[in-house]
Amino acid sequence: MRALTSALEWQSRAVVGRHLRVYLKNWHTSFLPPVLEPITLLLAFGLGLGAYMASGIEWKGRAIGYMSFVAPGMLAYATFMTSIFQSLFGAFIRMRYQRTWEGQLTTQIELRHVVWGEILWAGLLTTSYVAIVGLVLSGCQAIGLLQLELEYLPFVIPIVFVSACAFAALGLCFTALVPTIDHMNLPIFLVVLPLGFVSATYFPLGHPVLAAISTANPVYHLAEGLRGLLLGDGPGYHLAGLAGLLAVMLGVLVPLDMRLLRKRVLGD
Repeated sequence: MRALTSALEWQSRAVVGRHLRVYLKNWHTSFLPPVLEPITLLLAFGLGLGAYMASGIEWKGRAIGYMSFVAPGMLAYATFMTSIFQSLFGAFIRMRYQRTWEGQLTTQIELRHVVWGEILWAGLLTTSYVAIVGLVLSGCQAIGLLQLELEYLPFVIPIVFVSACAFAALGLCFTALVPTIDHMNLPIFLVVLPLGFVSATYFPLGHPVLAAISTANPVYHLAEGLRGLLLGDGPGYHLAGLAGLLAVMLGVLVPLDMRLLRKRVLGD
C-alpha cells in the first residue's frame, strides 16, 4: 500500500515540480512535436482519408462522419503515445544519461517518490497536450468539420489523466528492463504500436477476433469510451472496462516498477 500512497506525499510532488521547471525552460522545443502529431493525424485521416468516405462510416448501427469518428480516437491515441514515450525515453534519459534520479536520491526523496514523480509528470504533461487537442476539436466543430457533443469534453480531462498515469506505469516497466536506449525499439514495435493500432482509433474493429482481443486492450476501451461520450452513445461499458483495467495496471505495475528499478538503480 505504501507504494501506492506515495503518490500523495510531498516528495512525489517535488519531483513533478522539478520536471515542470526544466520543461518550461525548453518548452518551445518540447511542446510542438507531441501536440502537432495528433492534430496532424486528425487532419490527415479526417480530411484526407475522410474525403473518400463521403457517406461516413457505420458505428454502432448509425452513420457518422469519418472525422467525427476519428477525433475521439485521436484523444485516446495522444493519451497513450505521449505518456508511453515520456515514461520510456524521457525517464530513461533522466535515469541513465542525465543522472537526475541519482541526484534526487541524495535528498529526502526515495525511489518510490521518483517513480511516482515520473508517472504523475507523464500524466500532467499528457493531459495538457490532450486539452490543447480538445481545443482544436472545438475549433474544427466551429467551422463545421465535426459533430461532437462538446459539453462532455471537460469530463475527458480526468479520464485522460488517470489513463496516462497507468500507461506511464507500463512505460516505466520497460524502462526498468531494457539494457540500452537502442533496445527501446523492442517494446515500441512489439507492444506499443500494436496496442495503439488495434484500438479502434482509425477504424471500427469489425473482425470478431480483433474485437475479442481488444477487450483486454485499455487503449481500445479509452478510444471507444471517449467516442461514446462525445458522440452521445452510452460510454458506460467501455469506461467501466477501462476503469477496471487501469486499476489493475496501477495496482500491479507501480509496485513492479519500484521493485525492478530498485534492483537496477540501487542494486538491491
